[in-house]
Amino acid sequence: MFSVAVMAIIVTVCFGDVRQGQDCPNFEVPLLNSIDAPLVAKLDMAKLSSQLNYTFTKKYGKFSTTHKLKDETKQLNVIIEEKVKNVTMELTENLRTPTVTFTARDLKFDSNLIGKTLIFPNLIVNFDDGYDNTTGVFTAPYSGMYLLTVQLCPEMNDSIHAFIKVGNGKILADLNFRNNVGEHGPCVSSNGVDFLTKGDKAWVFCTHANSNGDVIYIGGHGNSFSGTLIHR
Repeated sequence: MFSVAVMAIIVTVCFGDVRQGQDCPNFEVPLLNSIDAPLVAKLDMAKLSSQLNYTFTKKYGKFSTTHKLKDETKQLNVIIEEKVKNVTMELTENLRTPTVTFTARDLKFDSNLIGKTLIFPNLIVNFDDGYDNTTGVFTAPYSGMYLLTVQLCPEMNDSIHAFIKVGNGKILADLNFRNNVGEHGPCVSSNGVDFLTKGDKAWVFCTHANSNGDVIYIGGHGNSFSGTLIHR
């Protein structure tokens, strides 16, 4: 018989997250109480293996959980950074007012205008291609507040009544003038400001003229339709 006091066995295990230069963690595995017993009896290998496995699993589980939390935290930080980046870009884009402006002048037709859309074929500027000079219709490329203006030059003793109409049914501007002043003018204008949703359309519509003949003076290039996005 041997009198032994086998209290514990120290197990050193290295994990993948132990950095270079650091010591591997030690695990203390309790085995026996200090009593007199045969050494062979005390060192029951099956029990030793079971105890080692239990202690290793318990201790390693803590390290594994910590490592998992670190990975999840890292992934969460990446997601947060990406979300912040996207929100910042979206806010910046929403705050920025893009350049949307057009000016088209002259008239495609200067007679028989009643009940028709007035078409201004000669484009001076058309940023973002909102105005179609073949149809006379402006289409809002962005939602926002727009300023639209029409200018017409009636012939002497002629009158014209025209609107700037928008697709939502509103009359944005109303031009109603009879020229009793000069042979080739003056030119008169009317404008309006309204919020247009992306895709909304606006155009100049002649609702009345004193005749179906030539009522607009087109020689001086004073007739025009223009618009700009002033706030998005």
